[in-house]
Amino acid sequence: MRVGVAAVLKRAVFFSAAAGSLTYLSLLVPGQVIAVCGNLGVPVYCPVLAYGFPLPFLADSQATSPTGSVARDPLSLLIGQDDLLWGPLALSAAFWLLLVLGASRAWRRHAGRR
Repeated sequence: MRVGVAAVLKRAVFFSAAAGSLTYLSLLVPGQVIAVCGNLGVPVYCPVLAYGFPLPFLADSQATSPTGSVARDPLSLLIGQDDLLWGPLALSAAFWLLLVLGASRAWRRHAGRR
């Protein structure tokens, strides 16, 4: 069975959009990360508020954000009000993509048994 390029692209866009939506929704889960809180000669590290699942990837910025708050709306994300942690964001997005792909595969197997 041959699958066209358009069908593959359509599925890739759907899976990416679903994983991106779940990654964004994971901002409802609070957590903490260790960040530099002060840097007067020697960096001082402390826990700061962060959001995301399975890894917190949006952290309270010590420079541009009110302390103890993380803005999770899209506009604040685009203007960089808080710190976006790129490594944990990539791993969280990969987690959600694998979860969506696994759910799709399980659904196809279940539907094929009927």
